[in-house]
Amino acid sequence: MRALVVIALLAGCGSYSTYRTTRIAKPGQTEWLFGAQAAGAIAVDGAVAPMPEFALAARRAVHDKVELQANATTLPIRQLRTGSLELAGKARVFAHGRWSVAVGAAAGYRIAESGGAIVEGVHVALPVIGGVDLGRHQLVWSIVGGYQRWYSSGARPVEVPFLGDSIGFLWQISSRWALLPEAGTAWTTTKNFMTDETRLFHLGIAVVYSR
Repeated sequence: MRALVVIALLAGCGSYSTYRTTRIAKPGQTEWLFGAQAAGAIAVDGAVAPMPEFALAARRAVHDKVELQANATTLPIRQLRTGSLELAGKARVFAHGRWSVAVGAAAGYRIAESGGAIVEGVHVALPVIGGVDLGRHQLVWSIVGGYQRWYSSGARPVEVPFLGDSIGFLWQISSRWALLPEAGTAWTTTKNFMTDETRLFHLGIAVVYSR
């Protein structure tokens, strides 16, 4: 049970529709994201327990204000192997001058293996994204609420409801290439053996390519 909670909290903020913007992929083009990130839990004394991963995502518009997205992450090392797959959607619901707002929904599956123990989890997430265009770049702030449920043989499921926010900056290098660093935190009432709630974090940077 303890190992299940530890892995759940380490993986808890890792891939829930991260690298957010309010922009929609251009019609007829697919937007690809290649990222490196670390996610995990922050202890009551300020110590962090990061779990690095690589991320890959593809986004494509199905309407001038709506896009669909598929996200995946992996960590292929001997000590801890992880993987995830998430399907998501986003709609741009407001735009005025430099300001814009988008809303999204996502659902996904994660798996982690360490020392022969396998932990599996499912999640849903509902982000609200705000953007401010700065020339061809964009400053992004978002809030997200969601729910995770983790399973392992011989242990009761662990539930991890969460609420968080993130900030990112889309640096549009050219018409096809951009960089998107992002940092986020989230809070959950799931215990971490020291307190009755846990703080989660996510740090990452993605290369964005449109084709």
